[in-house]
Amino acid sequence: MDVSPPLPDFSLMCGGPLYGVERRLRLVKPPQSLSGRRALAFMLLAWLPLPLLAGAWSHDALLALFGEVKVHTEMLVTLPVLIVAEPYVNRRIQDAVRQFLAVRLVGVGSRHLFEVHLRQAIRLRDSGLAEALILVAAYVIGFLATSEPARDWMFTTPGGHTPTPAGWWYLALSKPLLRFLMLRWFWRGLVWAGFLFRVSRLPLTLEPTHPDQMGGLGFLPICQASFAPVVFALAAAVAATVWESETHGIVGAPLPYLVPMLVLAVLSALAVCAPLGLFTPQLVRAKRRGDFRFSALAAAHARRFERKWFRTSPPAEKEILGAPEFSSLADLGTSFLLARKMRLFLFDTRALTGIVGAALAPLAVLLILDREFLTVLKQIREGLP
Repeated sequence: MDVSPPLPDFSLMCGGPLYGVERRLRLVKPPQSLSGRRALAFMLLAWLPLPLLAGAWSHDALLALFGEVKVHTEMLVTLPVLIVAEPYVNRRIQDAVRQFLAVRLVGVGSRHLFEVHLRQAIRLRDSGLAEALILVAAYVIGFLATSEPARDWMFTTPGGHTPTPAGWWYLALSKPLLRFLMLRWFWRGLVWAGFLFRVSRLPLTLEPTHPDQMGGLGFLPICQASFAPVVFALAAAVAATVWESETHGIVGAPLPYLVPMLVLAVLSALAVCAPLGLFTPQLVRAKRRGDFRFSALAAAHARRFERKWFRTSPPAEKEILGAPEFSSLADLGTSFLLARKMRLFLFDTRALTGIVGAALAPLAVLLILDREFLTVLKQIREGLP
């Protein structure tokens, strides 16, 4: 019996300096996440001052701000989705960590190392230095990135470099806050990938005959698919940026958003699925082991079966009915086929579809808004018989 002490409850998102501030402000109340309250608070902080300050500056500035699709998409779609997605992803990852032990993929002898890796991931999650560097990077990226196009609500004069009060708020707080949340998600993803890397080096007890055809690791692709809301949030920001560039004549190619969104979908699928490839070496070894063992077992069983039923005098009819050898032969054949079909990569079609669909979802909105695309659809419809 495994009498080891219980492992710490791993939570990818519930930790770090920002989480501590949210708890003190009662935006988080464990075990509840209160993600809706947090999302509303961040939206009020990042977006609400913009129209208030722009309206106080001038009526034209307020009208110009309301025409900014990129700003509203970032602050009212991307930012809250990044926050609301936290408890959803967190629960899926907690379930995945428990599953390693619940189905005994990690044996008692490796439990200590599993716990060491888990505590290491928790320390990285809680690292104040990591979040401080992320905060610095959020501002550094703002200085290094291409300057924002001159807007009536953002700068005092067209083409000038002196921000209005609304411009200051957006450049000094709203935009860095959004970058911080994005980079924080990227860091947490690296922490989780690092944990999977270390676990993939443990001697896992993979079963070649497991019905998921992944040795019992079929829960991991489903877990990775939980990052789909994060992918959607990033895709919405990219779509708004490309749409704004087209609107202001920066991009002149037809359907300029099509290629960036497709590239984003491919990169998102690769980033989310890449950690699953860490388990391929163990899947290969388990499949080879299963092939040899089941081949030997099937051969021995087949010889005994033929010797009893085909190389002796014909059996009586009553001996054939209900004979256990036929059932065992069928069961062995099913197990042999399962072992042969075992995948060498943790691939799940539904999980991949979820990630790619989340990345391409904003593309559907852009296609609906694009007049050229609607014109093409109209011509195709008119050309149909």
